[in-house]
Amino acid sequence: MSDFEDILRNLERRKRERLEKDSDTYKIMERVFDQSTLFVLNDMINRGIFDVFYGAVSTGKEANIFCAIDKLGNYVAVKIYRIATSDFKSMHRYLASDPRFSRVPKDQRRVIFSWASREFKNLQRAHEAGVPVPKPIDQQKNVIAMEFIGENGVPYPRMKDLPPKDPKKAFEILLDCVKLLYKEAGLVHSDLSEYNVMLAPDPVIIDFSMGTETGNPMSMELLQRDMDNIVRYFRKLKVKTPEVAEIVKDIVSESD
Repeated sequence: MSDFEDILRNLERRKRERLEKDSDTYKIMERVFDQSTLFVLNDMINRGIFDVFYGAVSTGKEANIFCAIDKLGNYVAVKIYRIATSDFKSMHRYLASDPRFSRVPKDQRRVIFSWASREFKNLQRAHEAGVPVPKPIDQQKNVIAMEFIGENGVPYPRMKDLPPKDPKKAFEILLDCVKLLYKEAGLVHSDLSEYNVMLAPDPVIIDFSMGTETGNPMSMELLQRDMDNIVRYFRKLKVKTPEVAEIVKDIVSESD
């Protein structure tokens, strides 16, 4: 029996039949799970981070997110960055501008592992600052385990798929989140848009892989881009918003 089959059976030992019936999920897992990733997942199971894999939740440009469950019955989101197909050269350029990761060598695995580490550390800082984000649980190499934002294994919708029932309230909450992230966590999300906000029903900010410290020389440019995206989205929903320059000035001045 191959390493893949052996560890996969361990991952799915209580839900094997479900996986075998879902051939698409099995194919995704084969593409994502190289040998190194399989051993990381197996180690996480042995350490009690989660107990059972349920299948793919979403597929992104660089990573796949799977649903898992721990021994207490809590759902866990498991984000796995693909080693073979991730654009590590682009990742390295972003890491090089972040003071925390500027010395990462241009090696594919090291870059992807650092990318996952940065996202996990960003989640930790954001969560500790009180920003509504998935609670980080564990990170090892290219795998991140975090709180599952949803119910019964079904994720809450992203804002791009389902506009908030009260757009004005959602805008105000997000604005407060960005301020809190900047002031208390010392971070800029750097990729904030309706694609990276889930409604639970209040906004929860996700995908912190591009998040960077306010000490990054590019942080102001990235903050403005975040606010450009958010303002554009809510203006389409007829929300009256301040100008982006005014919002950015307010965020930065409150943090001085």
